[in-house]
Amino acid sequence: MEYISGISLGMAWASLTEANKHSIIGQLRYIIEQMRALPSLGFYGSVNRGPVPHRYFFSREKDPAITGAVFRRKKNSEKPSHFALRLSLRGHPPIFTHGDLYRENGLVRKGGNSVTNEEEYEVAALVDWEAAGWYPSYWEYAHTFPVLQWIDDWPAYIEKILDPFPLEGAMMRVVFSDLEF
Repeated sequence: MEYISGISLGMAWASLTEANKHSIIGQLRYIIEQMRALPSLGFYGSVNRGPVPHRYFFSREKDPAITGAVFRRKKNSEKPSHFALRLSLRGHPPIFTHGDLYRENGLVRKGGNSVTNEEEYEVAALVDWEAAGWYPSYWEYAHTFPVLQWIDDWPAYIEKILDPFPLEGAMMRVVFSDLEF
């Protein structure tokens, strides 16, 4: 791990010019495209081939109190949640995903343009990679969508960084409101 100088995009956003914002968004889009270009390993999971490292995918331990005919019947058939999961992944191949792409996890730093003497910014780094892994293609957008707040223009820029998946984003909003609040 190393120190990277810069300030969070969340802290800088309100003071950026439109030109600065468009430049940063273009840089972030390029970074995301480079991540998406990594060849798929053919599974959904963490970078070390473990389970998906996101709290929505953690399951509860088995309940030893569940026994008898109902347990045996369920044991011999596919769980509804597994069936639904298979359907939700159809058409969404695993792609490499940061997993926590919020403004606060982008570091930017000031530079100058010697030709125009205008202040410019560059994306210095994306931080907070513990949730990174191979997720369905909609995940980054759908995971970001529920927490967007229309208090400034940031939500309008998300679809310039990430390919939009509005249906999946809306469903994740339902999941988010159920699990997070």
